[in-house]
Amino acid sequence: MRKSHPVRRAVLAGAATVSGIVLLLSLKPASDPGSAQAAGQAPPAAAGQAPQGGVNGAVTGDAAQTQYGAVQVRLTMNNGRITQAEAVQAPKGGRSDQITSSSVPRLNQAVVAAQS
Repeated sequence: MRKSHPVRRAVLAGAATVSGIVLLLSLKPASDPGSAQAAGQAPPAAAGQAPQGGVNGAVTGDAAQTQYGAVQVRLTMNNGRITQAEAVQAPKGGRSDQITSSSVPRLNQAVVAAQS
């Protein structure tokens, strides 16, 4: 057989494809929720769900830097539900003052309404 024979190329391509699929299927995911439950750990909470027993009090997040300035949020919770959201830090100066004064109250209300 010649080196560039079409059948040889097809066989080699097929073997390479099968080998690649076997290698991909043998990889394990980085985090497997089933293995965490089997090991006795609590499963991760789904977004928007409160832990059992609920959470009470205020939680202040870390300040995050954006292109317009630092943003930090405090959530007040009662029985695992968000009852109040407020911006502890918001961008200031120039046009940011106008945007912040109109958008932050609306965003706070949206957080409470969405519970997220």
